[in-house]
Amino acid sequence: MWAAETVGRARKRLAVRSRARTAWEELVTDRYAVWRSAPLWERTVLYESFGGRGVLDSPEALFRYLLTQPDMADLEHVWALSDPTAYPEVTTEFAEHPRVRFVATGSMGYFKALATAKYLVNNATWQPRFAKRDGQVYVNTWHGVPVKHMGVDMPDGGLESRNVTRNFLQADYLLSANPYMTDTMYRSAYRLQGVFAGAVIEEGAPRVDRLVQALADPEATRRRLREHGVDVGDRRVVLYAPTWRGESFGTPWVNAAQLLATVRELEASVDGEEVAVLLKVHQVIYDVVRERTGDSGHRGFLVPNSLPTSDVLATTDVLVTDYSSIFCDFGPTGRPVVHYVPDLEEYSSTRGLYVHHEELPGPVCSTTPDLLKLVDSALAGDFGFGSGACADDGDAGLHPAFVSPQDGGVCERVVDVVMRGRPEADYRVLRDFGTEKEKLLVYLGSMKSQGITTSALNLLRHLDYDRFDVTAFYPFSRGRDRWRNMQLVDPRVRVVPRIPVFAATRRRRRVETKNLMVNGLPDVFPPEHIDYWSTEWQRMFGQTRFDHLVDFSGYGCYAPFLYSVVDAHHKSIWLHNDMDADMRRETVGRHLEDRLGAVFSTYDKFDSLVSVSRELNRVNKLKLAAYARPEQFTYALNTMDTDRVLRMAGLLGADDPAERAGASGAPSRITVPTDNIAAAMSALLEHYTARDLIREARSRARLNRVQTSADTITFVSVGRLSPEKNHARLIKAFAKVHEKRPSTRLVILGGGDLEPHLQGLVLSLGLSDAVTLAGQVDNPYAIMREADCFVLSSDYEGQPMVILEARTLGLPIVTTSFSSVRDSVPEDAGVVVPLSVEGVAGGMRRFLAGKVPASRLDAEEYNRRAMEQFYAAIGARS
Repeated sequence: MWAAETVGRARKRLAVRSRARTAWEELVTDRYAVWRSAPLWERTVLYESFGGRGVLDSPEALFRYLLTQPDMADLEHVWALSDPTAYPEVTTEFAEHPRVRFVATGSMGYFKALATAKYLVNNATWQPRFAKRDGQVYVNTWHGVPVKHMGVDMPDGGLESRNVTRNFLQADYLLSANPYMTDTMYRSAYRLQGVFAGAVIEEGAPRVDRLVQALADPEATRRRLREHGVDVGDRRVVLYAPTWRGESFGTPWVNAAQLLATVRELEASVDGEEVAVLLKVHQVIYDVVRERTGDSGHRGFLVPNSLPTSDVLATTDVLVTDYSSIFCDFGPTGRPVVHYVPDLEEYSSTRGLYVHHEELPGPVCSTTPDLLKLVDSALAGDFGFGSGACADDGDAGLHPAFVSPQDGGVCERVVDVVMRGRPEADYRVLRDFGTEKEKLLVYLGSMKSQGITTSALNLLRHLDYDRFDVTAFYPFSRGRDRWRNMQLVDPRVRVVPRIPVFAATRRRRRVETKNLMVNGLPDVFPPEHIDYWSTEWQRMFGQTRFDHLVDFSGYGCYAPFLYSVVDAHHKSIWLHNDMDADMRRETVGRHLEDRLGAVFSTYDKFDSLVSVSRELNRVNKLKLAAYARPEQFTYALNTMDTDRVLRMAGLLGADDPAERAGASGAPSRITVPTDNIAAAMSALLEHYTARDLIREARSRARLNRVQTSADTITFVSVGRLSPEKNHARLIKAFAKVHEKRPSTRLVILGGGDLEPHLQGLVLSLGLSDAVTLAGQVDNPYAIMREADCFVLSSDYEGQPMVILEARTLGLPIVTTSFSSVRDSVPEDAGVVVPLSVEGVAGGMRRFLAGKVPASRLDAEEYNRRAMEQFYAAIGARS
């Protein structure tokens, strides 16, 4: 009783906090939206570093430079800090300064500055609701040279980098240390080549100016360290500064015990009277490390997070690091670097590195004894910076990542370009991010497992990437099903997952939601519509423009509304079904009339309405004549990824790395012991997650409830359990067949709200031993392969991909005669039956009598024809 009451009270407290947090988020979003309409503060700069974790890095260098410039004496400087009271050193330093103030990130003052400051300077990202205004100047300095894999080069990089990509696309200027960083990070890892409309200033990293200044006055640097609680006296300094570990920046692995052990080993190996050992951790894990090490941050070895790295490096005699780009900034000192990489092989194979360990500017070791020997050697002066990369050749022997301007003039050159309006031709300013390819933007829809998602993924695999620069977007979700499908997007596609927020007031969001769901697009766009959706485009894509805008989903208004405010050479929307019939379909107790009616209102704003078969185009053209002109209607068949279907069915080798890793299907070349279930499970867990295996096992367990024998005939059907699929008709038809042929069974793959109803129907017909509702399965093809005949009982379809997949597997087809059926089932590929119980039963009996033909799909010819139709439908250049 006591435990239940305690849990109840805790839940209530959490609910209250959640409601309060939601209310606050709504309030600040409202205010941010209002302030975005206020006049810009033309001489105000807003700075943020590492999400508000201090006055640090390149933004700090630019800030201090601007304070010294007479021609910038009228600037107001606003710093965003996560908690200004947690950084007393810097807030005290500028407490009396009339042009410097601090705001807490996420506060009202923060959002007001974000909405109205003329200049925005960040070394990471602004939060998801940020949308740069016309007239604002956004400078992203970034915070390091890419040594580790970044962006799309990381595992799930396109998904994990969603806010970084969005920020880069909005930036007016991206700062780069050198050509290596420009090409490796901006052009390639974040896929900006082809879509970035701003400029890269390739004049070096402003933070290095601070290091050059600190080196000129080492006593001032040591004094500042003492002020921050790190008293090294006149001792030499060994700085241990590793990067963070973990699968994502948002969920880092805090290896505090390992860090502490390494520091203690280093301390024990040196003369403490002569050498101080310091630990500098990444900002993202600093607070947790400080707590776990028991160090207050104002004494001992842990360098405070508020202290700029440049000051620490200036007083460092030997730098011990790993893959952190901190060593790229250490070059001006000429002092030795030791790379301690105990997890080199694992890190290289998971996160990945651009720089081979032999190219690093210092010796590499993986064990503590070797580390201690190398540090001792470095302190003895046996080597300097670049000793791991042919130091005798000077800069020519260094990896390009480590060569950048170190003259102390980076801040001046950046300000010349950004604020003083000096000619860009006098500086290293790059605006060559265009492309000769046609730029294609595709909205993929919800990414739920369904036919539209399968068709979209197949399309992306068949596009000509020598001809098209392709960007795809969709609502971001960490839901297991959607995440799995997001991972299957072709790696050649630039992805911009949409974070679901709008930079608008609650009132405006309510109005636009009603328009999205019911009212649709007005004939004449009011200013509020243009402002709302132009802001959303800016938030998502900045100043990027595309040649072709495609809404492949076709069932919602988000993409049509977004496209309505942007010019493009051609706009097209897909019609995956008999849309009028779908509008009248009831789902979960309600009709889709309002929502699809809103979608129909957008049709006249598109150049092409693309059905997925010839017959379906005829149907939609007839039924939707009130919404669009006849010449807008066209069609393009959906493509097929037959190799993937066959591979997942176990009929081809698994040569796709994503599928070998268990992202979507079963590799067919795994050696699994058959005499020991524990050993078999261990072998499978090397390729799949435990959740994947449990889900597959549950699906198979459902199948195994039906007793089979050598003469069992299995009918299979695949599709969501929704009214238009009419599985009830299929089950009733099967009951008639099973009565005469007890050796038959029926397997239905797919989930949906009608499952309880259909289970009840199976029970009422006494078919529990013959019919299996297996639910949604990750790999339907392996089950389909084991069946004898595929059956579809739909009332209407667009172009059912599942029929093409069944034909790929060589299954005979029995299907109802929905209007577009012959686009998928020609005369020699199966039998088409009436839309009735007796019709479906008759088709199944014909199969049992050997009278249903089977014809494998000619995939190559089919896909060639489908892609020709697609390119014509989107208005591609011939």
